[in-house]
Amino acid sequence: MQAWGFRELGMMVLWGGLVCGALLGTAESRKKAPKPAAAPTVAEEMAIEGIAGQLDAPACERVLQKSQPDLKKCYEDVSSRMIFLSGHIELKLFIGTDGKAKRVITQKSNVGSYEVEHCLMQTLAKIDYPPAKGGLGEITYPMDFAGRMPLGSWGTEQVAEQLDKEKKKLLGCQGKAKKPKPGERFAHVEAMRMTLYVGPGGQVVAAGFSSPKDPLDEGVTACLDAKARSLRLADPLGKIVKVEYSLGAGADSE
Repeated sequence: MQAWGFRELGMMVLWGGLVCGALLGTAESRKKAPKPAAAPTVAEEMAIEGIAGQLDAPACERVLQKSQPDLKKCYEDVSSRMIFLSGHIELKLFIGTDGKAKRVITQKSNVGSYEVEHCLMQTLAKIDYPPAKGGLGEITYPMDFAGRMPLGSWGTEQVAEQLDKEKKKLLGCQGKAKKPKPGERFAHVEAMRMTLYVGPGGQVVAAGFSSPKDPLDEGVTACLDAKARSLRLADPLGKIVKVEYSLGAGADSE
């Protein structure tokens, strides 16, 4: 087991680490703060995972480094309208022997913006990677984003009762799933977790989604995004707060 630490300074923090086969590379980008502010710090340890295929880590790093402007743009285009957006996202890619991404999984995210998350996923899925050797290679790519305004934070218990009442409507989005092709798998809505930003009056102003094991179905997530943003929850009294909620059965224990 080996680990590396990463440090990134700036008003908007975007960084990536990647696990390529049994090798690890890094990708970083920097954006200058538009105003003087305390510089946020990111320090993250990543462990090497054993998988079937092998990827050339330095080559993966070069490819992802070239894609940094497009990845930054996914966040900047949306955060220019929603300056409160912030959080961590971890995307996992499975790369074939042809260098194409066969699956992209949003395995963790509390960024809370389907628009940003979908753009990041689409951008990473279109890249031509170094071909994997001996089977599917795996890249785990985490990114962190720092917003430009302070946020409040709610525990799940502050919205659980209201969201539990709305859960049936949210779970109905499973009906928007497309029929998978042979060998395809998509996350069921009950395996998903959502992050919401709740604004004045209890309006949900942005929502994002993740699932740890399988790719998200675009029809399901688009439906969830629309339904989530139509909700009215408890009023945070002039603030914007972030809250996470599991769409699975039973109590949200995380």
